[in-house]
Amino acid sequence: MLDEDIRVPGWRLGILGLMVLAAGVVLLSRLWTVQIINSDSAIKTSEAQTTVKARIAPARGAICDRNGVMLAENRPSFDIDFYLDDLRRDYAQSHRGRMPMIPLPDGKDGKKRAEIDIVQIVKESIAPIKDTLGLTAALNEKEIREHYRTNRDLPYHYMTDLDFATVANFEERNMGVAGIRISQNPAREYTYGAFAAHILGYVGQPVNQNEHLASDGTPYETIGRHGIEAIMDAQLQGQPGSSFQRVSSQGYTIPDRKLDAMKIDPTMGNTLYLTIDSRIQYIAETAMRDAGVGRGAVVVMDPRNGDVLAMVSIPSYDPNKFIPRISEKDWNTLNQDPTNPLFNRALHTQPPGSTYKIMVALAGLKSGNVTVDTNFDCPGAIQIDDHLFHNSDSAAAGTMSLVHAICVSSDVFFYQYGIKAGIEAIEAMGKLVGFGHKWGLLGDADEDAGIMPGPGWMKTPEAAGVLKRARIDHWSHAQTANVSIGQGFVLVTPLQMATFLCAVANGGTVYQPRLYSHVENFKGDTVAEIPEGQVYNTLGVKPSDLKAVQEGMREVVSEGTGTRAQVPGVQLAGKTGTAQAHIKVGGEVRRDLKCWFYCYGPFEAPKYVVCVVVEGGQWGGTTTAPIVEKIMERLFAMDKGSTENVSFLQPAEGNFNGSTTDESHPWDTAAAAKPGDTVSNDADTDASSPTMPTIPSAAATSSTRGSSSKH
Repeated sequence: MLDEDIRVPGWRLGILGLMVLAAGVVLLSRLWTVQIINSDSAIKTSEAQTTVKARIAPARGAICDRNGVMLAENRPSFDIDFYLDDLRRDYAQSHRGRMPMIPLPDGKDGKKRAEIDIVQIVKESIAPIKDTLGLTAALNEKEIREHYRTNRDLPYHYMTDLDFATVANFEERNMGVAGIRISQNPAREYTYGAFAAHILGYVGQPVNQNEHLASDGTPYETIGRHGIEAIMDAQLQGQPGSSFQRVSSQGYTIPDRKLDAMKIDPTMGNTLYLTIDSRIQYIAETAMRDAGVGRGAVVVMDPRNGDVLAMVSIPSYDPNKFIPRISEKDWNTLNQDPTNPLFNRALHTQPPGSTYKIMVALAGLKSGNVTVDTNFDCPGAIQIDDHLFHNSDSAAAGTMSLVHAICVSSDVFFYQYGIKAGIEAIEAMGKLVGFGHKWGLLGDADEDAGIMPGPGWMKTPEAAGVLKRARIDHWSHAQTANVSIGQGFVLVTPLQMATFLCAVANGGTVYQPRLYSHVENFKGDTVAEIPEGQVYNTLGVKPSDLKAVQEGMREVVSEGTGTRAQVPGVQLAGKTGTAQAHIKVGGEVRRDLKCWFYCYGPFEAPKYVVCVVVEGGQWGGTTTAPIVEKIMERLFAMDKGSTENVSFLQPAEGNFNGSTTDESHPWDTAAAAKPGDTVSNDADTDASSPTMPTIPSAAATSSTRGSSSKH
């Protein structure tokens, strides 16, 4: 039977052949459809599976001084980035779709909810790399989850500022983990450390992911958080780019010229030019440090156009500490420091003391109620209403004129002068020159308006709390007398005082202070400009009257209370001031005198205005005048060709060395007043508070019990 010939019927072979032929036709048809008809779709699908799009962060624009010296720029930072969506896809593929999940709170409908545990995926994915390279940086689980929920298309920076050895090891021993890559990103760098820190500010990550969006709709990774970085953020931000790479299933990059050609380069942000001169800023910064100042401010301006040439606040901080993000330890150190290094004292208020007498003098002359020839008898003390006001030295000086009163800074003269001039005239002149007004150079939030007191101010909501604490319900001659020597409720900023003095120096023009000159794009084209010399107001004082006040200020330096500001070969005009104040340090109330000196020079052709205030000093003539002398001396030497080499500065440390618990000061000796006579008392100001108070600010004003303003 095995030898029998087995034959298959022909019709069966025919059917089988037809079936094979039909299958071949179907297969060829499908191949034609996929490879020819739907080739574009297939290519796109293939690219979507193997092509990774990466966002290229733009570099922030530089911040330069008026001469092009870079104060804030960018440096390359090599980072380990997590592309969380890529990690999720790779994990799903390697685990056949099984994903770790974490429960979420039940929905409103009561249904159970859960989300992918992206942190667990990251931990498992990074484990071989961490072990191989010895990476010790901890994973911030909260940040990773939030980033995955809100910005999964953007890389998460796991480690930043890697050293060369780590970068080389990573590139050599990547282990083929898809979604974990080394990238080069721009990082902010403040060239000279703590130099001009309160002007420049610092950068950080956005708090609200829906704000500060780039042109591609994604949030910027770094935004300005303080100072110029914050208020000029829109100009400094660039536009992001993007690159495309073909990646194998093992995570390796496959060269692809077509994808390389699709790269979109980022656009760098605009470059901002300041009016600050880095040499002058350096002179002012180092002069305060050399004098051992623990709390204070300096403003240097050009009286010819209102340009701010330097603005210093002591103590200070290093904004580089905020790059890429400030540590919790460093942040707590800054915020818990009772001297408050983050506080910009150049833009916050203090009682001005006798420096205010110059404005009062001009107010009286403009009103016509007094003249340069009006004389007053100046005993050691004078009774005004039911208050006894003393001169600073309690000594009688006889009959005195305005010019001499400015020279020796007679309080008793200005008590009478201010009352004769009238509080309305003083209030009007103060508003005209910008007292009680925010200039907004670094944004309104970082500046005090100050207090320009008078009957009108008493009716404002801002005055209610101050007047209630002082138990004052009406304006009196005693109040006017206190205002006339820069005490009582008067509060001004160093910037306001410098701006006012510019007008005195230049012949009567109040210029809008300018901190920025222009903005250039990456091509070098000017895209925005703030013209110099914008007029805010004019003093409206007769030239002869202004000249008399200027002469009094010249005599202050040549023979009066400010002789320690003299610079050989150069005539200066200035005014000293010392305001009584108190501060609480560690629960203890201390006397904390505010010592001022502002001046301009050269006298005949003013080029510089310098205003210095020191908190906790001894006296304007001995504490601040020598600092101004050092600044002016170096400025004039620089103009003659002397070199000022700007260098890296460590933060200036704060202190309360000048504050004292000694209450037996001669200013208060002869005081005989009833309880409740205090005009204003800011003794509850707490220096240990992490945020300095605003109006009335970190200064205290004197009592009318023998109130006086040392000079």
